[in-house]
Amino acid sequence: MYKNDKGVCITVPYHAGKILHPKLLKSILKDADLTVEDFKRILKKGR
Repeated sequence: MYKNDKGVCITVPYHAGKILHPKLLKSILKDADLTVEDFKRILKKGR
């Protein structure tokens, strides 16, 4: 679950060993009001 700055909660499906389809990932990012670059930055922070 992800909550953006505006308080909108987004549920991100996770299935071990499965890859999200790029269109689904784009849709999730759009719902979360994130760009691909924002998402990459978030991933790097989590390392």
